[in-house]
Amino acid sequence: MPDGTTVKADIAVIGAGAVGSACAHALVRQGFDVILVDAASPTAGTSGACSGLIAVSTKKPGLVLDLAVASKALYPEIVGDLHQPVEYRQSPTLILIEHEAEKPALERTQKAAAELGFRLDYLNRNDVRNREPHLCGDLVGALRCEDEQVVNPYLMNLALAQRAIALGVRPLFGVRPIHVDVTNGQITGIETTAGHIDAEQYVFAVGAWSAELGALVGLDLRVVPRRGEVAVTARVRQLVEHYVMTAGSMIAKNDPKVAERSSDPLMQMGGGLGIHMTGEGQVALGTTRAFAGFDRTSSEAGISAILSAAALRLPALVDVPILRCFVGLRPHVPDGRPLIGRSRRLNNLLVATGHDGDGISLSVITGALIADLAAGRSPAVDLTAADPDRFTEIQADNNEVALATT
Repeated sequence: MPDGTTVKADIAVIGAGAVGSACAHALVRQGFDVILVDAASPTAGTSGACSGLIAVSTKKPGLVLDLAVASKALYPEIVGDLHQPVEYRQSPTLILIEHEAEKPALERTQKAAAELGFRLDYLNRNDVRNREPHLCGDLVGALRCEDEQVVNPYLMNLALAQRAIALGVRPLFGVRPIHVDVTNGQITGIETTAGHIDAEQYVFAVGAWSAELGALVGLDLRVVPRRGEVAVTARVRQLVEHYVMTAGSMIAKNDPKVAERSSDPLMQMGGGLGIHMTGEGQVALGTTRAFAGFDRTSSEAGISAILSAAALRLPALVDVPILRCFVGLRPHVPDGRPLIGRSRRLNNLLVATGHDGDGISLSVITGALIADLAAGRSPAVDLTAADPDRFTEIQADNNEVALATT
């Protein structure tokens, strides 16, 4: 994009992470002329710094679980269209129950998943030991879901963007929006660091950076970065057959107040232990979930807490070298629900953000839903609870109350 020029399109997707790239891929397959804009490049943000679990067993009942079920069903078809390997494979989950108090929350998840056709089987302590003999530590039992998958998140994000471009999407990478023109409830153009964008519709899919972009158009896209740290070992023999996580990790994600009361250092950081073998034979260990702004520097305290938790449950890791540590910024929404849908305040704006740690898992269904909305179709999943205007309306109501009482 030469500086000072105007680029026109049917739809401009802002953000080329997994969600934005999935939107561009779905839209171009529907026949739209699409440009894909990113301040850096695909995989440079959160989608290149996460685990890649595609699961229903880890999702909170309600909207996110409904989206996960729909996304899981769609994933094979999307992966098949990418025409390149993304390490998509079966990976049953095993959620370790270490305290009796954790069982009620998991039973609710178990019941909700069963109603949607997925089995989460309860295993007692001995069953867990038989399936994962390298695991140690105090256990009450575990929930196991056979029908789960993983994907290499870096390769998935890259493949979605590359396939979208191969189908005709025009990439504008290294380009940042600096001003958005709004007239009569519509976006009429975006000024960027490299020129002007003129599209009929726009998609905001910038993840942790959504609040800043929303502010340019007067929308309260209440997304804050939640920092997740991960450590990756050298290659090692097969130590676990499942994607293993502690129940505390799920509970801390869905109820931060529980994490604050925990005596577990990792849960106090909002996180919990996750262990899985990568396609390269390494072990990925995570994660913390801390509100630390946009700092992507690994912390000694965070990595130490992850490694200590891993050594306690999987002692065979103690002598395995750590090759690298990295940080991803999960786009967290205070009420735990993503922002997906068409804005009623800007009628040519579609929003796709706030997926927290579920961006890879929910990317393909989000792309499909955005394509439905862009084409004027009813979305395949009820998005009422994902209303992208909900915080803007709360802010407007609060302003009215403040004015009335002054």
